[in-house]
Amino acid sequence: MTFFWNIVSSVVASVIVILAAGLLSRTARTMLIGALGRLVDIDVETVFRNPREAAPDVQRELERASRVDLLTGRGSELERETFAGLLGARAATRRRPFRLLLPDPRPASGTTDWTADREAEVARFDPAFGGGVLAGQIDSTIAFLAKTVEQGLVSMRLFNYPHVGRILITDRVAYFTPYRADAHSRDCRVIKYRRSGEMYDHLSRLFDQLWRTATPPATSAKPR
Repeated sequence: MTFFWNIVSSVVASVIVILAAGLLSRTARTMLIGALGRLVDIDVETVFRNPREAAPDVQRELERASRVDLLTGRGSELERETFAGLLGARAATRRRPFRLLLPDPRPASGTTDWTADREAEVARFDPAFGGGVLAGQIDSTIAFLAKTVEQGLVSMRLFNYPHVGRILITDRVAYFTPYRADAHSRDCRVIKYRRSGEMYDHLSRLFDQLWRTATPPATSAKPR
């Protein structure tokens, strides 16, 4: 009996140490989530508390990627260092297929305006939004990327679909940032999935379906 309780105590102590390390260390937390994901046969690699925390990992994966698909909202992250390898001066030395889906700021008449719908949602907790601010920010991103589109560094289309989150897919992994109804995307969690899992395949399928029905941006996007 003493031997049994010694084993139980050791196991409990080990679990406590692992959980404590998971709370204190990003590396330990990543290893723990990955191990548990494989144990229960789900394709979660790790979970980041927000895009800022995920940015170094995302940048490493983008540097290794042979192709990239991105569905996003405003697209402000495209102006940051994270995407410099795909859009900056270095991109010309290593061209890779990069498909980008942005929300349509002005969808066709008679259809649901999902950009306006998301702005109304955001305006409930951020008074800076309302009156077409989000559409203007998307216009700004389209204008910012116009030259890289001309250079063939990125293929861009506009989708009209609920703003459910940001999806970033490479040949190795997928990141999903589910948008909350009460927060900006910068305050939402980022979930990383490994390739060949159900969620990776689901996100890839969703992106491909939206890409087929999306349209190229008009050339009249407002300048920055």
